[in-house]
Amino acid sequence: MLKLKTIFTLVMLSLTLAVSQGMAQTQSSNVNPSQVDVSKLSDAQVRKIMKEIQDRGLTQEQAIALAKARGASQAQVDQLMTRIQELQNGTGMSQTTGTQTTETTPLHTIDTISPKASIKPSKENTRMFGFDLFNSKNLTFEPSVNIPTPKDYVLGIGDELVITVWGASQATYQLTIDQNGAINIPDIGPVYVAGSTFEEANKQIQKRLISIYSGLSGANPNTYAEVSMGTVRSIKVNVIGDVNAPGTYTLPATASAFNALYLSGGPTENGSFRNIQVIRGGKVVHTIDVYDFLVNGNSKANVQLRDQDILFIPTYKYRIDVEGAFKRDGLFEVKKGETLANLIKYAGGFAENAYTQNLSVTRNTQREKSILDVDQAKFDQFTMQNGDMVKADMLLDRYTNRVTINGAVFRPGSYQWKEGMKLSDLLKKADGPKEEAFLNRAILSRRKANWEWENIAFNLGDVEKGTWDTALKPNDVVTIRSIFDMREDQTVNIVGEVLNPGHFPYNDKMTLEDLIFRAGGFKENADVAFIEVARRLSHSEAAETTNQLSHIFTFKVPRNLKLNPKDAGFVLQPFDQIYVRRAPGYRDQGSVSVTGEVVYAGSYSIAHKNERISDIINRAGGLTRDAYLQGATLTRTSGLTQEEIDARKALMAKDTTLHLDITPKQLVGIDLEKIMDNPGSAIDLMLMPGDEINIPKEMQTIKVSGGVMNPVAQTFEQGKSLRSYINKAGGFAPRARRGKVYVIYPNGTTATTHSFLFLTRNYPKVTPGSEIIVPARPDKEGMSAAQWISLSSALSAMSLTIVTLVNKL
Repeated sequence: MLKLKTIFTLVMLSLTLAVSQGMAQTQSSNVNPSQVDVSKLSDAQVRKIMKEIQDRGLTQEQAIALAKARGASQAQVDQLMTRIQELQNGTGMSQTTGTQTTETTPLHTIDTISPKASIKPSKENTRMFGFDLFNSKNLTFEPSVNIPTPKDYVLGIGDELVITVWGASQATYQLTIDQNGAINIPDIGPVYVAGSTFEEANKQIQKRLISIYSGLSGANPNTYAEVSMGTVRSIKVNVIGDVNAPGTYTLPATASAFNALYLSGGPTENGSFRNIQVIRGGKVVHTIDVYDFLVNGNSKANVQLRDQDILFIPTYKYRIDVEGAFKRDGLFEVKKGETLANLIKYAGGFAENAYTQNLSVTRNTQREKSILDVDQAKFDQFTMQNGDMVKADMLLDRYTNRVTINGAVFRPGSYQWKEGMKLSDLLKKADGPKEEAFLNRAILSRRKANWEWENIAFNLGDVEKGTWDTALKPNDVVTIRSIFDMREDQTVNIVGEVLNPGHFPYNDKMTLEDLIFRAGGFKENADVAFIEVARRLSHSEAAETTNQLSHIFTFKVPRNLKLNPKDAGFVLQPFDQIYVRRAPGYRDQGSVSVTGEVVYAGSYSIAHKNERISDIINRAGGLTRDAYLQGATLTRTSGLTQEEIDARKALMAKDTTLHLDITPKQLVGIDLEKIMDNPGSAIDLMLMPGDEINIPKEMQTIKVSGGVMNPVAQTFEQGKSLRSYINKAGGFAPRARRGKVYVIYPNGTTATTHSFLFLTRNYPKVTPGSEIIVPARPDKEGMSAAQWISLSSALSAMSLTIVTLVNKL
C-alpha cells in the first residue's frame, strides 16, 4: 500500500504525463492538462503513470511544481487520487472507447544495468592483442536499451509489445508477455509469442488482428497495424573463468556477448580470446573468436545472449610473442594448427621497413631455447607452438642502386644507378654544374671491397668539355664545390665616424667612396681629410719573414661623395680595414646646470674647454643675497660605463670587504666662497658636460645621527660646540666611539675629531646644514662552549708543564 504522501506526489505529475499516453478522447499531441478527463483514463494508464513517476525519482515538491506549471486543477488532483486508491484496493475499472488503449500490468520491470567493472591492467594485459577492445576509453560496448529491435531478437516472458492500429479503426495495445508465453489481445485472445523471433511474432500478430480489423486485408486496405517493442526485460548473465571481473551482470535482453565482456573487462592475461564459450542449458551453444571480429570485422562473432546464459572464458592454449618490424606487436593467441602466415595477419602484416625474406622464431624446448629461421616461402607451412617468439628485423640502411651528387649542381641528391652509367650521365640528371662551380677539381668517393672509402679526383672542366669521363658504381658519391666554398668570406670593414660602421661583403672593383656610401655616409664629426686604409700583406709578402704587418694608405674623400674621375684610382681589396677618424677640434655640445641662489638659474652650454665654475656663476648673473656659499655642491657623472659598474658589482659580490663606487653620479666637495674670491685658481674646477651646481639658501638646522641616545635634527646656534649638540641629542650611547666623531658639511666635505696625547679631543666646527655622525663600536661575539673548553684544556696542560719543571729543579 503506497503512503498518502507518495500517492499525492504521483497525482501531481500524472496529469501532465497522461497526455502523452494516448487518451481516449483526444487526438492532438499538445493537450492542455487542465482539460484532461481523469475519469476516462484506463487502469493501465494510471499504473503506467505511477511507474514512470517512480522511475524518474521526483520529489513531492518537484511533482507539485511541475503539475501546477502544466495547469492541473485541484479537482483533477483529487479525482486522480481516488483512482489510485481504487487500484490499490483492487477495485479499478477498465476503460475502452472507440479508440482503444489497452495495457496489461508488467510481470516485472527492468533491473538497473550493471556498471562496468574497474580494471587496473597489468603489463601483460596491455601487450595482449584484443585487451583494448573491452577496456578502451575510445571504444565502448556499453549495453543500451535505446536501440532498434533486431529482427532475430527472441521474445521472452516479461517483454512488452506495443500494437498500434490506425486508419479506419484506431487502437493501441500495450501488452506484456505473461508466464504462459502469450499476450492477451482484447476480443482476440492469447497469442503465444515467447520463444519466437521478433519478426515471426510480428507476422503472427498481424495475421490474428485481421479477425477483428477486416480493413487490414485485401488489395486496398484502409486499416494498418504496426508492432514494436515497448519495455524490454532484463536478463542476468554469469561471466566466469579467466575474466578480469567475474560475476553476474544484469543487461537488457537485447545485449550481446561483447556487452557482457565489456562490463567484465574481458579475458585476463591467462584468458582465451579465441575460445570464449556461451553455455545455455548446460550445453555450449556458441564459441566466440574475438580475433574474427578484430581482424575480419565479422559481427557474427558477437552473439546475442539470453537470460541465465553462462559466458565461460577458458585459459589460452597457444600464445605467441611478436616483436620487431610488424604493424602490431605484443602477445597473440593462435589456435592449434595455425601457421606463421596466420600470425602475420593478426599482427597487421609487416611494417614498411621490415625485412620480409626471413623471420627468426625463438622456441622453447624441454630443456632450453632454440632459434629457427623461417624463409618467406614457408610462412604458410610453419606451425606455431605455445611460447614461440617471432621477431622481424628491419631493412639495412644501405642501397643497392644509388649514386649521389652533392654541392654546386642545380639538383643535388640521390639518383638511380644503372649498368653502364657514367659520370657525365649523373651530371645531366642533376641539370649540370652551377655557374660558380669550381672546375679545377672535384671528388668521386667510392666504396672499396672492404667497404672503406677511396677518393678519385677529376677535373670538372674536362668532363664538361667531354675530354674525360668514367663509369660509376653503386653507392658512388660525387662532390662538386663552389668557388665561394673554396675561400674565406670576402668582406671589408669600416669603423669610426660613419653612420653604419661594420663589415660589408666585398664586391669586385669596390672603391673607398662606394664603401662609405654603403655605410650611410659620414657623421658630422668625421675628419674627411684623414681616412686610413689598412691592407693585408700579399701571399708573396706573407711568405717572407719581415717586420711589416700591413700596408697603410691615407686618403681625403669629399663629404658629398660626388663622383669624380679619381674614384677608380684606388680599388679596395678583400679584408681591407677602413678607419674614419674624428675631427681634432670637434667636441660634443655639452651643458651644465646651475640651480639655487643665482640670478638666472638654468642650463648653460659650455662655451670653451677651459670654462670654470666661477665663469658659469658669472654667466648666470652672479649670486643672490640669500646664497649660502658654504653649502654649494657640485654633482658630476662618475664616467663609469654599465660594463664597469657590472664588473665592480661582481667584485664586491666575491669579496664583501670591498666597497667600490658604483653610483652613476658623485658629489664633488667645493668651497665656492674661496672660488669666487680666487677665480681661475686650482680649486676653481673646469666644467664637464653634465655637471650640476647647486647654491642653497642659508640653512638653519643641523642633524645628529649614529651612536647617540636620541638622533634628531636641531636648530643651528652660532658659536655652539659639537658636544653641545650631542648633549642635546641625549649624549653618547653606551657603545659610541667618541674619538671618531666626524662632521659632513653641506658641500660634501668631511672633518673628523683629533685627539692630543689621548687626553683632549678637538671636535670639528659645526656649520649650518652640517650632519654630526657618531660611529658605534661593532658588537663582539662571546666565546662559545667549545672555545671555553679548549681554553681550559690549554691552561690545564700549561699548569701541568710548569709543575713538572718545578719538580725537576
